[in-house]
Amino acid sequence: MHATFIRLWLASRALGSNFWLSTGIWSSSLISFLFTLPLCRYLNIPLDPIALTEALPFLVCTVGFEKPLRLAKVVLAHPQVLKPQEDGRLTPAGEVVLEALDRVGNVILRDYALEIAVLLVGVNSGVGGLKEFCSVAAVALGMDCLMICTFYTAVLTVMVEVRRVKQIRQMNRSRSNSVVQNGSGIRPALSKRPTANAPTPKTTSERLSAAVLGVKGSLLPETHGNKAHPADENPMYRLKLLLIASFLTLHILNFITPLTAGSTSTRHQKHSVRGGVDALPLAPLVDITSPAISSILASLAAAEKAGVELSESDAETELVVKVAAPVYLRVVPTTKRSGTKAEALENFMSSWSALVGDPVLSKSIVVLLALSVALNGYLLRGIAAGSGLAAMKAVRDKGVRFRSRVRSRVRAEKEEEPDATVTIAEPPVSHVPVLPVMAATVPPPHVERPKHMAPVANPPLNLDRIDMKLREAAIRAPLTPAETSSPGSDREGSPFQKESNRVAMRSLEECIEIFENGPKPVSVALSLLNDEEVVLLAQNGKIAPYALEKVLGDLQRAVQVRRALISRASKTKTLEYSDVPMTNYDYSRVIGACCENVIGYIPIPLGIAGPLKVDGELFPIPMATAEGTLVASTSRGCKALNAGGGVTTVLTHDAMTRGPAIDFPSVTRAGQARAWIESEEGYALVKEAFESTSRFAKLQNIKCAMAGRTLFVRFATRTGDAMGMNMISKATEKALDTMTKEFPEMVVLALSGNYCTDKKAAAINWIEGRGKSIVAEAVIPGKIVKSVLKTTVDALCNLNTKKNLVGSAMAGSIGGFNAHAANILTAIFLATGQDPAQNVESSQCMTLMEPTNGGEDLLMTVTMPCIEVGTVGGGTVLAPQQAVLEMLGVKGAHPTNPGQNAQQLARIIASAVMAGELSLISALAAGHLVRAHMAHNRSQVNTQANTPAISRPETPAILTPNTSKFWNDVSKGVMTPLTPGAHTPAVQASGYSIDAKTDT
Repeated sequence: MHATFIRLWLASRALGSNFWLSTGIWSSSLISFLFTLPLCRYLNIPLDPIALTEALPFLVCTVGFEKPLRLAKVVLAHPQVLKPQEDGRLTPAGEVVLEALDRVGNVILRDYALEIAVLLVGVNSGVGGLKEFCSVAAVALGMDCLMICTFYTAVLTVMVEVRRVKQIRQMNRSRSNSVVQNGSGIRPALSKRPTANAPTPKTTSERLSAAVLGVKGSLLPETHGNKAHPADENPMYRLKLLLIASFLTLHILNFITPLTAGSTSTRHQKHSVRGGVDALPLAPLVDITSPAISSILASLAAAEKAGVELSESDAETELVVKVAAPVYLRVVPTTKRSGTKAEALENFMSSWSALVGDPVLSKSIVVLLALSVALNGYLLRGIAAGSGLAAMKAVRDKGVRFRSRVRSRVRAEKEEEPDATVTIAEPPVSHVPVLPVMAATVPPPHVERPKHMAPVANPPLNLDRIDMKLREAAIRAPLTPAETSSPGSDREGSPFQKESNRVAMRSLEECIEIFENGPKPVSVALSLLNDEEVVLLAQNGKIAPYALEKVLGDLQRAVQVRRALISRASKTKTLEYSDVPMTNYDYSRVIGACCENVIGYIPIPLGIAGPLKVDGELFPIPMATAEGTLVASTSRGCKALNAGGGVTTVLTHDAMTRGPAIDFPSVTRAGQARAWIESEEGYALVKEAFESTSRFAKLQNIKCAMAGRTLFVRFATRTGDAMGMNMISKATEKALDTMTKEFPEMVVLALSGNYCTDKKAAAINWIEGRGKSIVAEAVIPGKIVKSVLKTTVDALCNLNTKKNLVGSAMAGSIGGFNAHAANILTAIFLATGQDPAQNVESSQCMTLMEPTNGGEDLLMTVTMPCIEVGTVGGGTVLAPQQAVLEMLGVKGAHPTNPGQNAQQLARIIASAVMAGELSLISALAAGHLVRAHMAHNRSQVNTQANTPAISRPETPAILTPNTSKFWNDVSKGVMTPLTPGAHTPAVQASGYSIDAKTDT
């Protein structure tokens, strides 16, 4: 019976359920049994607990759980469980279960009817014990059939719904996990094509459970790709029906009697145990026919008869004699005496005789003994046959002899004594790849083969190793001419060349034939060609390099092939071997959205400054930059700002702009068009057409300007959480169509007439604003200015006025009244997926400083009227940039307030710019700038001693040495990733490492 339950669990696991399916089947059977007991009592069927206990395991084993498992298999293998219909809707779970019942319901009812019919034969047999058992079993089967059609079908309906929910969750998870996180940017060999349907690697526990318990869901068609036939007949059902019939036949013919009342009570009495005293009969009987008792009874009867005749009464009297059973007294000694070996053996043999006398066990032992003898004989014959075959094979294989390990080792040592040393064959030339930095100036190193090698002691010969070396030599032999004739033979060969050397390349005609006349679509035909053959087709103009993704249908392979094409067509031919990473990237988010002709991606170091408190909330400041000291300098500014309570920001304007250029036949018509646009009627018509293109596009205002016959119209609109260039361009086209109906003679010269103005420094952006206009303010205590920034409030205010205001005005700057706002803004742009080209207008900033609180503290403001950012679209679709936005809490569109995420990102950028401005101006005022850059911002390139280090212009920044604490106290310290050099002494302040001034 326990094996039946284990088999039920394994079968449920094979159907894809570890727990709930088997639990539902077991619950259905248990409920049917509980309903059976009161029904039997109502039908006056006697229930003997002992007989019922012995019979239930037999009923469970013979009937089993195949019928509910068969129904579950049909339901879970139904094609409409996970696959939607043609109209996209899923079939209701109830209809799926009803269709499964239509397929196998009649077969299940037939099996129940046959089993109940066989049990009814046992009911009518009249054999004691068997009749009651068959009656109970027939009622139980009927109730089980009822439960399958009611309770169990409801369980299957719930399981279908749960399986659909799991599939939807798995699909959502697979969409969110887009970029492979394991691995660096090192490209693999191009000959190894990425497999589209690579199997997911299993863990050790999963492989072990699959080997021991079987593969989960192995009986479902979608797991193995083969259609299951759940309605097919299973021969096990007929075998179990035959077992039930045999069981009834043996009982009726009285071959076995385990279910009769006498046998069950007798076995119970025989095997009952009482503490130290043998069990006595419960109701001892007295034999009144024994000579002793019969003579006494006869004398009593004669005496009674004589007494009646002598009595004077005529009334008849009756003599009643009660014969009491004999009482046996057994004296148990106080000390238990030790039994002899003979007594122990006698007790064992008595127990064994009683055990073997059981009608079921005796026959079972005989059957097991026969099976054991048969299996032993079969195994002995197999061993004998295997030994003979092995001996014959040994004779055929040139007479292999076996010796002991010690003798073989001694003999090998003796054979090695004359030749103690063996010379190793010359190894193949190892090619050293050229570093990308030195590829253009330094020739690649050449490794020469040594002419003579010292004798080296070699271990005993290994035949397997020799065979492997011979195979390697045979593979390398035909490749030598090709390698020596190739232009890059002095370096490591390309993956394509390795692939073509291993596999014979097809000719150009054969490749063209496969490409043009092979299986369709073209991607299937190209999958028959290796990468080198695809390169050959592209070099001969059969495949356009820009269309490789569309033709190949494999994004990673398209990048590999294009990389080889561009490398071989270039002058240096180094791209194919370069360190530009290519693998472990989700190109599906790039193609058609971010870049074309992709050959890889460029990693940029990503640092974190801060945290910085912005409007009462702490934010880390992500910065993607290759400029040293920039992140550290910004972190120092964040610390100073946090000490004064953080930064307060105000959003003054939010509108993206687009300014088309429109030509008119005359200035009169141009002036009329301008007046119409600025009128209430014209503005209403244009606004309606403009806002009809998107629910996020909300027109704010229209500004017009004329230059001769050309009219420039500057549309300003809110764009939600998107940066909005595409949205406003589409809306502007719709508004111009409406204008065309009023002025059909107008000609739209360009959708963008540089009146926007986009990606160019312009005074209109500085004055009117574009994107998000942010004003930020902070108060820095005077003691923080002295202790952290190492300067004074007066010095900062004076330097800011002379440098950022007067100096920029002398240079005729437009919006450049700052120290280095573009530095911080561009680093955040790169980290968050913004358009780097828009840093031109977004970096327009005015930094103001003035003393406050009686000249003790510093009041600092930053005004940035055109920060053009978004959290939807563009580079924000890339997974790394999305992760940075998610860290800031501004990923994607805001669920309730469109535009709030993009506005919050603009506030963070303006606050970070303030931190960078404060730190740099303080470094200039304190004289730390040159010393910090000399210590930490010089490129350390491995060059020759006489070669000067590579230098490039750098934006000034302040040195912030290393600290071991990370964000533990924003009022005392921040993360500072730099490490001071040996020549730069430092002192440790409270929670913050600051530089010591070397000049006195």
